[in-house]
Amino acid sequence: MEKVYVLVSNYVDVDSGDFNTEVIGVWENFNGANKELKKLMAQTREDFEDYDTEEEDYVDGDMTWSIWEEGEYSNHRCDLIIQCKEIQ
Repeated sequence: MEKVYVLVSNYVDVDSGDFNTEVIGVWENFNGANKELKKLMAQTREDFEDYDTEEEDYVDGDMTWSIWEEGEYSNHRCDLIIQCKEIQ
């Protein structure tokens, strides 16, 4: 079976009522999805620059990364996830 790599963004901001899950893109290989993940990590850090933040440690090759407002993970965060899916 062939596989694809799907990059998903999950954003939660309880205060504004913004709950958004979005498929960013689909790639035939992990490297393409990982390259886009790294770009989005940088952009998301900029988006959160007005907040005191915490973030998940990222090691090259990880398939997930999260950033959140310090002490507010449940209420204000962004998760980036690469999912490997088989094409049926």
